[in-house]
Amino acid sequence: MLAGFISCGSRDNHAGDIEIQRFEKILFDTPADQLQSQLHIFATGFTSPLLPIYPDQKEYMAQLTQFIADPTVRDIYDITCQQYPDLHWLEKEITAALDKAMELDDEIDFDLFATYISGLSDYDQRIAADRESGSVRISLDHYAIGAMGKYSYFGMPMYIVERCDSAHLASDIMAAIARQFVAMPDEKDVTMLDIMVSEGKVLYFLDQVMPRKADNIKIRYTEEQLEWMRRNESNVWAYFIQNNLLYEKDFSRYHNFVDEAPKTNAFKDSAPRTTHYVGWQIVRQYMNNTKSSIKDLFANTNSQQILQQSGYKP
Repeated sequence: MLAGFISCGSRDNHAGDIEIQRFEKILFDTPADQLQSQLHIFATGFTSPLLPIYPDQKEYMAQLTQFIADPTVRDIYDITCQQYPDLHWLEKEITAALDKAMELDDEIDFDLFATYISGLSDYDQRIAADRESGSVRISLDHYAIGAMGKYSYFGMPMYIVERCDSAHLASDIMAAIARQFVAMPDEKDVTMLDIMVSEGKVLYFLDQVMPRKADNIKIRYTEEQLEWMRRNESNVWAYFIQNNLLYEKDFSRYHNFVDEAPKTNAFKDSAPRTTHYVGWQIVRQYMNNTKSSIKDLFANTNSQQILQQSGYKP
């Protein structure tokens, strides 16, 4: 469901920070008799498969009107606006990160960003990017969920709620952009090592474009979880090796090391997504050893080669 718009011109032609237009405010605050014309204006400026706008379709407009009129959705909108009265800080942070990204690879050129009120559906799709159109869709209400305790956070577990705040917003956006460029083997051939290395590539990219961002924010850990991973990295790696998991293709055997969760069940008092952290260290060492470019790193689907050339031995 539509609810936000961030628009900026071509990165080559825009001298200052990206300009953020709060389209959700227009959507929820525009009088009903003017909404269709406003949608036409924005549909002309924002062309992305991530956010289709059909102001001339009666069914679309009826669904949109019903969504806007829903009292709970309106309250979600109000809470989100209170949490994000402006996005100037995000303009600056994303502008700086995109500038660094384009220095690494000039194909990483994104100039359309849209915020929307999702009604807190599709957590896994809270941020989506599309390489071809250079667009990003952001569910801003997901990043205000911590202020929605009166709704019991809509059933979301606290380990999710605590990671959905403004501190994670910019890095989550840049991670979504990076994933558009990370090549993967055919789906039937994907191993746990492939997932480890691909997520490591994303996190290494964040190292480069957001050098001042704390590691625990980039990987969406608490400080305690990050410290646990640092202390137990060698034990986690040993577990992977001893259980022959690196080249495992059966996701059911290793999903616990990849899934979003409060911890990894195989280890006591642990961090979640242990594969992501280990993959990050592999890629860091690989890049240090090979001096590969980001473009070549993203294109390389030979995870075993990356592991071998990294010399990774925790």
